[in-house]
Amino acid sequence: MIAYHFAAAADNLTPADLDHALSMGWFRMRQAIFTTTHLNLEECHRVHWLRYALTEIRDHRSHRQIRKKNSSYRVEIQLLEEVHAEQEELYSRYRAGIDFGAGSIHESLFGDDLNQFNPYTTHCISIYDKHKLIAGGYFDTGEVSAASILHFYDPAYKRNSPGKYLILVTVDFLRSQGFQLYYPGYVIAGKRKMDYKLFLGKEAAKYFDPATNSWKYFDDGILVPEVLSPEDRNKVIVALS
Repeated sequence: MIAYHFAAAADNLTPADLDHALSMGWFRMRQAIFTTTHLNLEECHRVHWLRYALTEIRDHRSHRQIRKKNSSYRVEIQLLEEVHAEQEELYSRYRAGIDFGAGSIHESLFGDDLNQFNPYTTHCISIYDKHKLIAGGYFDTGEVSAASILHFYDPAYKRNSPGKYLILVTVDFLRSQGFQLYYPGYVIAGKRKMDYKLFLGKEAAKYFDPATNSWKYFDDGILVPEVLSPEDRNKVIVALS
């Protein structure tokens, strides 16, 4: 069994550096970058980082249905300059209905830094119903890769699958700009709440295998909870500490 957790500063991270880090299963954590094999929730859970080659993502019926539900809304994508109060207020309402995530957008992106120093090239997505902000998100870009960092939405619009729509909007933008790879984060073995990241299509999804330092096509078996011996559980806990 492999268990590790590493983190590093990202102060001098270039777009090419981000591409490489993502390709090795590393991901943004506030202003730093990290990688891990496990999360310590109620129990230790195996995590698997995902990525998609944008050219391999097929148009699914579910994608078309989600696009149709949200077709009347206006989408804006801009480079991040600052986090606005309107976005924080919407995130606060979204955060009240979930049991994970940072306490604010600022905390998620910048941690404790009041100066909002950002070593990443970050884009902000804003989705409006007329003049009302109903969903938002952030993603970082390298030279050929991009990674979603945070999504949030008005709970009143949940029936429209805004979280998945934000992913589709991101993919559309990346394709239009000539990017090659999209990293939506990780799935958690035995915890279904992150499985929505697979809706782009399991046939196109790949997961990072730390044993071989390579990306393999998705296998449902990675979602089966890992059975840990007491010795292995201690190994994971030590790795995460």
